Amino acid sequence: MTYETFARKYRPKNFQQVVGQEAVVRTLSNAIKMNRISHAYIFAGSRGLGKTTIARIITKCLNCEKGITENPCGKCESCLEIEKGSFPDMYEIDAASNRGIDDIRLLRDNVNYAPIKGRYKVYIIDEAHMLTREAFNALLKTLEEPPPNNIFILATTELHRIPDTIRSRCQTFIFRPPTKKQITEYLRRILEEENIEYEEEALELIAEASNGGVRDAASILDQAVIHGGGQVKKETTTQLLGIIPEEIIKEFLTALKDREIKQMVKIVEKLDREGYDIVVFWNQIIGKIHQHMTKLLTEEKSDIFEKDDIEYLIYANDIFRKGYIEAKGFFDKKDIFQLSILKLRFMKNLIPLKEILEKGVKYTQPEKKESKEEKFNLQSAILKIGKEAGGIVAGALKKANIKEENDRFVIMVDKTVADLLRDKIDVIKKHFPKPVTIEEMQIKTERKKTKKRDESVEKVLELFQGKIISYKEE
Repeated sequence: MTYETFARKYRPKNFQQVVGQEAVVRTLSNAIKMNRISHAYIFAGSRGLGKTTIARIITKCLNCEKGITENPCGKCESCLEIEKGSFPDMYEIDAASNRGIDDIRLLRDNVNYAPIKGRYKVYIIDEAHMLTREAFNALLKTLEEPPPNNIFILATTELHRIPDTIRSRCQTFIFRPPTKKQITEYLRRILEEENIEYEEEALELIAEASNGGVRDAASILDQAVIHGGGQVKKETTTQLLGIIPEEIIKEFLTALKDREIKQMVKIVEKLDREGYDIVVFWNQIIGKIHQHMTKLLTEEKSDIFEKDDIEYLIYANDIFRKGYIEAKGFFDKKDIFQLSILKLRFMKNLIPLKEILEKGVKYTQPEKKESKEEKFNLQSAILKIGKEAGGIVAGALKKANIKEENDRFVIMVDKTVADLLRDKIDVIKKHFPKPVTIEEMQIKTERKKTKKRDESVEKVLELFQGKIISYKEE
């Protein structure tokens, strides 16, 4: 028998079991109860928050055999099929792999048919932001005139990529990450249901590592049970997550308090050598610094730092956070973290603003240097002139010979268009950085002779020993 993971086994089956989406659940439950169901929804939020799960619950609510209800029975044939993903009137479409216009056209053709088994046909389009522009346009026509008994639910992790034309025709729900406490309670419920021993601190570590993802928390819990040999203990969970032991964190923070730069660098070096994930370590340090600052600022005591350290901690926190961001683009992250520590050495050179003002030091703003004139773009100027003076003027300028001299621009044009440009000289001058003058020139056209005619003339001259007196062009 195939093992069923916690993430699948304990996937919420009704609104009451959903974790951390109270506002979404309340609104949708009331909509179903009041029979005010929209034809289209957008569920937006990061992964693992329950977007497709709630979409399935809505499908149950509308197609449960006991009737439309916000509390589906979960036992009838329709509810069980929806749970398994085999209900004929529920269509789950992965837009990442079915993103083209042809896929949406098939969907659009399908909506014209009545439901096969239930009351409503529900289309759940996951990763909806991956649809092509043409596919969105095809979907838009269906959303503008939705056939009865068809509901569309677009789930996305990138709401900004959904076109406004689509969003304006849907009700949008934003899914927020649940709190650490809510995730811990969810994990506790799973373990108590499974009769598995656990330590509360281990559950808190898993909730922290999940970054607000309920599904991720359940998956990590699964691994923690296996890693712990059927138990979830703090020690084994710490090993699984690669979390740095608390005593090492405290040693680093104490060195930070005492400005022991060399000791902090050595700790990072040691952790990297022993195979710890120093990115996890650095993230823990940043979190701990924030905790100690908060304690000090709220009149609580810190077991390491004092109130006089607050300014120092603010600077250190800023340096360490920047280091965390910079390290993402480097292969050897240890070097970046050690460099961040070394920057603390130069913090003593920073003079507090209060001290500067007390000493009466005046600050004089430096004189602004004149900025160099921006490079003149002739083509851009001609386009602007054309918009004001007309296309004929712009065309004449394009054909003109325009020269820049020290104190002016000279526009040399054929005399046939010179007067035209002079009439528009005010518009032209406005878009040139120097004075402009219009000068006439005679555009000569070279007389073209065909090779054949040149050879004929030469033969006649040679035969009669003559010379050309005049030449008349054909």
